[in-house]
Amino acid sequence: MARTWESLAPQRGALTRLHSADAGVWSERLRFDRERASRHQSSELAAITEAVQERARSAGAAAIVLSGSTARGRRTSVSDLDYHVIGISSLWVADLPEDIDLYADNLDRFWAKLRDGDDFAHWSVWYGCVLFDSGVIREAASYVAEHDAWPDPERKLQQAQRALDFAEQMAASGDYDAALEQVRGVLSLTARWLLLSHDAFPLARDELPGQLEQLGHVDLARSLRRSIRERPSIDELRKGVAHAREISEAKQSPSRRAAA
Repeated sequence: MARTWESLAPQRGALTRLHSADAGVWSERLRFDRERASRHQSSELAAITEAVQERARSAGAAAIVLSGSTARGRRTSVSDLDYHVIGISSLWVADLPEDIDLYADNLDRFWAKLRDGDDFAHWSVWYGCVLFDSGVIREAASYVAEHDAWPDPERKLQQAQRALDFAEQMAASGDYDAALEQVRGVLSLTARWLLLSHDAFPLARDELPGQLEQLGHVDLARSLRRSIRERPSIDELRKGVAHAREISEAKQSPSRRAAA
């Protein structure tokens, strides 16, 4: 298993091998994050990220993380710019160009999410590009490593199940663009639940199909990949939702089965 931030394996336990509490190891993480933030952003995107950083610092943020597909270098035509700002409860970015998806958590809420198994909080710690950190992300990485903390698969399953009804309604509505967006979302949620329940850390959305294929979920992988990269027919979207519902209702995560 890899022992560097550059090749952190998306597997439970991988973070425990990096000794993130060590100053040298953490400095290597920050160097790596600066390099990939530069490599994975165009000049236009980098200017937006700089503006978000300036606003967050001015507002008293404790940490700023570039997240999602941009951090992973896997942007697609449907990608947003994703940020996680920690230490403040909100940040105004609506006037900036591009589609921005920004999550702002004060310190108590961030730590509560991390301990409760929120996968987005964990994503920031595992794979986010740390743009600025007063120490909270480093402390969180140490916490995850020391406790083998892991996102809760049941939270993701519940999110997927709640989204299924609406995705089905959109697929039947005749509004193709809305249907495509909702189906893409519910397939992504289903994929993340499946991966987490098998101790695999979900990466960027465009990487999920490949991860699903490694688990043997070829049909779900195909439906998700087409919803990201193509414009499948409305009938294909309906079939994708039906398959996601079948999987979510027929299977429980290993942790849930063990508790039953």
